[in-house]
This record gives sequence, structure tokens and C-alpha cells, in this order.
Amino acid sequence: MARLGKHSPRWKQLLQLDKPAVRRDLGLFLVEGPKLLLEAHNGYHNLQEIFFDPARHDLDLGIPGWHVDSEQLDRISEAHQGIVGLVQARPWPDLQSFDRLVVCDHLADPGNLGTLMRSSWAAGMQALVCLGGVDPFNPKVVRASAGAIFHLPVYRLSSTEQLADYTLVGLSPHQGTDLYSMQWPPRWGLVVGNEAHGLNARVDTLCTIPMQPGCESLNAATSAAVVLFEYRRTLV
Repeated sequence: MARLGKHSPRWKQLLQLDKPAVRRDLGLFLVEGPKLLLEAHNGYHNLQEIFFDPARHDLDLGIPGWHVDSEQLDRISEAHQGIVGLVQARPWPDLQSFDRLVVCDHLADPGNLGTLMRSSWAAGMQALVCLGGVDPFNPKVVRASAGAIFHLPVYRLSSTEQLADYTLVGLSPHQGTDLYSMQWPPRWGLVVGNEAHGLNARVDTLCTIPMQPGCESLNAATSAAVVLFEYRRTLV
């Protein structure tokens, strides 16, 4: 495996992948650490190349690899563990082919979005939609998803216009239908609002999670997980 120079075009491209617009335009994103790289290699995306410090790793995935030093890795990754991979996001089927969605309404926290991806995949939801907010291919989101991003279709939309055929269910602390009385539509999406400002997107109905008196709300990702697994329970 060859050494990747600090002035090579490939290295300069890697440095640009810290920008969401570049990741979107190129359809590329970085994956950090050996565990996530193996998950990416076994998922539905194309792991194109790996970049690693030979003093720390000799991971052979049967794909092109480049030797870099720890200083280079530190420039492109906060949690590289000595190795990163370049992944090409795959094109997913038309969104309308799915019946069960999670819609992220301007979520700002990468940890929340990644955790929500993980819960959505685990609960059997079919796709995740991002309406603004943090880039779903931000390295912090990828880490927090614990591999779910390699298996769950992820879409970026500017509005809910393309979701007109779905019943959109939003979460409300007090004003919605009790979660355990919900009648789930055949085609629906759970809308998870922004951590600070709540829901901005259109919703058709509201759902409330019963909680202990005095407890006003749950973390966005936690609330969504409670709802999604109650929905999953009703399918059994």
C-alpha cells in the first residue's frame, strides 16, 4: 500500500469532506474506526478506500488502502482510532416505495440524529427523512448511529411536500392522543421536532407519551424510541 502525500489531490479532497455541501455534492463521507468500517463494508454503501496509520492498523478489507500518519488522521477525524474509510453513499429507491418513515424536523444535535437512526432501524422503520438540521453524514452522526446509517435509507428534503401521501404524526407533551390509544395509519411518518424549538413541519395528528406527573418532556431521540417501539409492539 502506498503512502498518501500531504499535497496529493486525494488528500486535499479528504480535507474538503468536513463541509456538508462537499459531502452532498460528491456523495462521499468518512467513516472512523475499525468497527464502523467493518459495518460499512458489510452494509449497503460502497467502501471505496481506507486510510490508516500502519503503526496502529493493518486492516485488510480487500480494497485500496493508503498509509498516512497520525497527524494526517487528526486533521480529518476526531475519533479515527488510527483508521478512516471513504464511503460512497448509495442511491436509495424512490421514497414513495416506503410506508413507515421517521422525519427529522431540523434536528441540530448530531448525537440525537445518530441515535434516532439507530432506534429507527432497530424498530423496523423503513426510511429516515431529514428536513434541514445537521447533515446526516456528519462524522458525529455516523458514529452515533452505530452502523445504522449503513442499512437505513436516509433522504434529505427541503419541505414536507413530497410527504403529502403520508399521515404525519408529531409528538406533544400534553395535547395529543395517548400513545397507547393511537390507531396507526398504513402510511405514516413520525415527525421529531427540533430540540429547542419543537415542531416546524406540517403534522396531521399529535401523539402524547404518558409520563410521571411533574416530568415535562423527554429527549427528542428518547421520545421517538418510545413511540417507535410501541408501534412495533402493535404489529406483533
